[in-house]
Amino acid sequence: MTWLKVASLEELQHRPIVFKHHPKQIAVFHVDDSLYAIDNRCPHEGYPLASGQVSNECVLTCNWHNWKFRLDTGECLIGGDDVRSYPTKLEAGHAWVDVADPPPEETLQRILSGLKGAFDDRDFGRICREIARLHYFGLDPVDSVRTALNWAHERLEFGTTHAIAAAADWLHLADSYKDDFENRLICLSEAVDHLADDTLRRPQYAYADPGEEPFERAAFLAAVEREEAHRVEAMIARALSEGAHWRDLEEAFTAAAFAHYNDFGHSVIYVLKTGELVAALGPSVERPLLLALARHLCYTTREDLLPEFKDYRPTLSILQRSTSLPDLKGEPGLPFPATTSRALEWVHTSLTKYDVKRVYDRLLEALSLNLLSYDVRFGAAYDGPVSQNVGWLDFTHGITMSNAARKLCSIYPQFWQPALAQMACFLGRNHDFIDRGVDINAWAIGDAAEFFGQVHQRLFDHGYSDPIFSVHLLKTSLAVAGELETASDSCRRALLAALNRFLGSPLKTKHVRRTARQSISLVARDFV
Repeated sequence: MTWLKVASLEELQHRPIVFKHHPKQIAVFHVDDSLYAIDNRCPHEGYPLASGQVSNECVLTCNWHNWKFRLDTGECLIGGDDVRSYPTKLEAGHAWVDVADPPPEETLQRILSGLKGAFDDRDFGRICREIARLHYFGLDPVDSVRTALNWAHERLEFGTTHAIAAAADWLHLADSYKDDFENRLICLSEAVDHLADDTLRRPQYAYADPGEEPFERAAFLAAVEREEAHRVEAMIARALSEGAHWRDLEEAFTAAAFAHYNDFGHSVIYVLKTGELVAALGPSVERPLLLALARHLCYTTREDLLPEFKDYRPTLSILQRSTSLPDLKGEPGLPFPATTSRALEWVHTSLTKYDVKRVYDRLLEALSLNLLSYDVRFGAAYDGPVSQNVGWLDFTHGITMSNAARKLCSIYPQFWQPALAQMACFLGRNHDFIDRGVDINAWAIGDAAEFFGQVHQRLFDHGYSDPIFSVHLLKTSLAVAGELETASDSCRRALLAALNRFLGSPLKTKHVRRTARQSISLVARDFV
């Protein structure tokens, strides 16, 4: 304990006393023969609480924004953050205050409790403040993301979402700014905020307990294929309870993700990002992340079953039976622009002649040119059918899925064929929505390092309230940066130009007239 004599009782009769114990300011109140001491700065915006009003119930009101605090505990009754209270005593007519800091574990739990309140309300300002408190108390601010993942996972009705993948990317970006706490705080707060947004006012959707059936790869994949979510969750829960870790299960999850052309490539991305989060945050996040991913795989859409992709599975079957040795002479041409059928045919033909990594590079270049050439008129239009509701994000997924697929296939090369086939599907699905007049030279980037410095500054102050848009800026930027390390010169040029045009174009975040008009068109069919 560190007791300080701060004022005489006579001094406290008419007004509270503020004393400084560097760097703190502490306000001491004498109310109804009782002493109270709390931090003087309101945790909202820093206004002096000593200037507030005290009710008969010993509730202090900050006059600036009407936040209300209990004097005895510091609990915030109306507003947000709690304020710290201090033990007091009265001796020989003087007020004493114990200014000793509590044990680190007690401080950590207090801050995480405050963060939970901010998380449940999706209060971004308070999220930032609580994470900043972790930093300034000498605690690990990354605990905010680790803890938020545990809070979020049982509120994810259909499993893994963009928020989990985004957390991996924000942590990756934060690691680039180890000596810049402001930028690190932005990254960590954005990760927690997105998790809060995806679970806001959601009930709990409990996962299955460990079942009697042990985890076995073939049975797991069969259960995923039949969308038996409870059985799949029970298998994973049992495997984890028996000591399995992500690396023991990663290949099976990868196989499930590549079994179909899933949901704009999300399943492949989510598998990669789950592994990155486990590597970054440790085994305490394995259970929530793996159960959420298992659930996602049972609910994800399987777009290879749509008529548009009728050639996907036959082509994949041919690719997986092929034993031809590639001829490495020359370079494969670019499959751009191409329908899905033509793009899949190109993959099949190219793999009989070229190494998979060359085919991948050419597909990635084609997808980059695809993104570069998006016809922005479709993003602004409101008079077309639902099938033409195509925006920038339909194109960015070709890049982000490819990046995830390459990283997974570098570990598990047996999945290269479906990875390349899915890249071809991205080319095909977007071929009707490109502007062939876009000039790559107009968007070319000379200095990649300088460009990404500007990109990061954009990410740190993106201005989007809905995190689904900011995270697409983030994940596309990081995917492009990651691909530059292995891409050919022409592919690098296309990647940078595509990202430049994407980031330089406005994103329309709400299509009001389009939605109203298409709703009328659909509903009216049953009445007119």
